[in-house]
Amino acid sequence: MNHLIAYLKEKAGRHKTLIGNFSYLSALQIFNLILPLVTYPYLIRVLGKELYGLVVFAQATVGYMRIAVEFGFNISATKSVSVHRDDPDKLSEAVSSVLILKTILFLLSFAVLLLLFLFIPQIRAYKLLFILTMWVCLYEVIFPSWYFQGIEKMKYITWITLISRLISLVLIFMLIRSPGDYLLFPVISGIGAVVAGCISLYIIFGTGNITFLFTPAAVLKRYFTESVPIFVSNLSVQLYLSTSKILVGIFLGLSGVAYYDLGEKILNLLKTPVVIFTQVIFPKMSNRYDFAFLKKTAAILFVSVLAAIVLFQLTAEELIILFAGRDMLPAANVARILTLSLLPLIVSNALGIQTLLSQGFNREYSAVVLHGTLSYFVFVAVLLFTSTFTIYTISYVSVLIELVMLAEFYLRCKKLQLIHS
Repeated sequence: MNHLIAYLKEKAGRHKTLIGNFSYLSALQIFNLILPLVTYPYLIRVLGKELYGLVVFAQATVGYMRIAVEFGFNISATKSVSVHRDDPDKLSEAVSSVLILKTILFLLSFAVLLLLFLFIPQIRAYKLLFILTMWVCLYEVIFPSWYFQGIEKMKYITWITLISRLISLVLIFMLIRSPGDYLLFPVISGIGAVVAGCISLYIIFGTGNITFLFTPAAVLKRYFTESVPIFVSNLSVQLYLSTSKILVGIFLGLSGVAYYDLGEKILNLLKTPVVIFTQVIFPKMSNRYDFAFLKKTAAILFVSVLAAIVLFQLTAEELIILFAGRDMLPAANVARILTLSLLPLIVSNALGIQTLLSQGFNREYSAVVLHGTLSYFVFVAVLLFTSTFTIYTISYVSVLIELVMLAEFYLRCKKLQLIHS
């Protein structure tokens, strides 16, 4: 027994930072698990399916712009910060460059939104909702989670996000009382985002050795260029994630959007361990690639998520009725299908993000995701032309895309000799 305790202590000491980061992010994700369970039933009942579907439609549309503002920096900048964490000058350069570039991209995205008002009547009719929903893009600018991931100080992400979400939670129940209050939802979310951003920027520039620099255009170009392949891959992913909701809204109505969104929310809840895995392991893999360690942790994650999926498959209807009411029961089978995509996603994450991206194969990673997105549009075209487009068939397409990308990630990693037994 003493030998076992000593062994466990030695292992814990060796991975102290990793365990600490995992603990903080786990606490945050548990809160994120609880939050939708508290707010979703309230919002769907107060706003109704149609208005809630409209809010989700706006979020899906602005989601494209969020990807433009993020521009892959949440991975490329994390790697830069991780590599140069002990060099204040390089850190200042990286942080300043990314913030400047994100600000420029935010302004360009806002200009694009204004153009959409001119050409798309459905968006113009609710232009105030879309403008307020742009808080999502502002959050990408002012909350540099990539910095805290890079220095492996996940506690900051946890506490800052916790404070902002609690503010939003309280305000939702205080202020949203009728369908006419639907515009308050993006306003409240935006308030939480601004609070989170201000706190994080104060921590970086007010308490550390980081100085804001107006970096030269050549430096900005270098950081921008490094992120292009990741941006292309992120945009590709967002294309098929958001496009599904938009197509459902166009062909099946806003009630269909509400059903699909609930299924996707459940998927995101069960995806929590994968999110933690990505944020905690990536800085470690970027500094020192260890495939044996990666394979072991990914296997543990796979088994854990598989157990959660099986449990959900058995209790889907009961959970939907409990938290959203019988009126939302069609979302049960949507969620059942979507959650199946998690299993190939875990392996793809290990091979794509933790292997290809951590080792600098950005273009190879981007190519796989781009091929997956092209496959998505082929599958969707088949559904539309054969009149088989439903919220269930489009959900199956998400599973197929993950399988397609998994196969290509494996083949590319094998070819590059990045994986071994």
